[in-house]
Amino acid sequence: MNTIVNLHVIDPKNIGDRLSSPLQYFNFPGFETQALDIRTINPEAFESSPLQNSSIIIGGGGLLYQRFQSYFKDIIHHQKSGKSGKLIAWGIGQQSYNFDNLDHLANFDYYSYLEAFDLVGIRDYGQALPWLPCASCMHPAFDRQRQIKHEIVVFSHKKFQINIPGVPRLTNTTQSFEQVLDFLASGETIITSSYHGAYWGTLLGRKVLAFPFSTKFYTFKHLPTLYPSKKWKQASCKLSIFKKQIYQHWHKNKFLCDCSDWQDLLKDCQSYPESLMECRTQNQKFYEQCLEMIEKS
Repeated sequence: MNTIVNLHVIDPKNIGDRLSSPLQYFNFPGFETQALDIRTINPEAFESSPLQNSSIIIGGGGLLYQRFQSYFKDIIHHQKSGKSGKLIAWGIGQQSYNFDNLDHLANFDYYSYLEAFDLVGIRDYGQALPWLPCASCMHPAFDRQRQIKHEIVVFSHKKFQINIPGVPRLTNTTQSFEQVLDFLASGETIITSSYHGAYWGTLLGRKVLAFPFSTKFYTFKHLPTLYPSKKWKQASCKLSIFKKQIYQHWHKNKFLCDCSDWQDLLKDCQSYPESLMECRTQNQKFYEQCLEMIEKS
């Protein structure tokens, strides 16, 4: 066995998904490595290369989520059959879109996903499992100094749009990571509905005000200021003639929320200048544990 397979979500339209794989930042000498989209895996795939007799790294991203649970069950079944090497969780986290009651955070059943894993690191801070933030902190683009040009910038998730007129804005569909970091760092404070926008903005030493749309925003160690509104409404456009509405089109994958009073929260925002080094240290330590375990298998 000399293959390491990283299973995660590979969405070419989401820059956070593309940059969360630890294989982009860490070498495994003597092993062939391959990244696969976890959504393409089925039970039959374990009987063929490259999953057969491979060590499997799952992560990063918010994979501890109901839609992925069947994939975890298939992977664990394969692991227990003795046909694979080590099973490792790297920087994965839970999320729920129903977060009116945040008891979901405290009562989340990590064991149902991770019971058969040999090594675990999760991006959710304050849980009973080791904390391991997203591996994208290792990207060398964070090492370049950037100047503040604006008091406020807005970085929106493509589905959850923040509408604040008159300020520079960008979405997470932007393909260039350098461009994203340049934009985020140009703001003294970043207003964002993107998990990775909040994470990367913090690593850049900027203050962050986040508009959460799931529980994952509450799991940061370096917690941004969180806008209290949890009511995202499906966006729509209307056509009216003489004040009479004759047509309304709902956008299936676009949501808006009330952004009033966001300025009152700016005074609560803080920066975490130690966050980049701390996140990188955690990933480096986990890599060393991971490499040692795989080499011995």
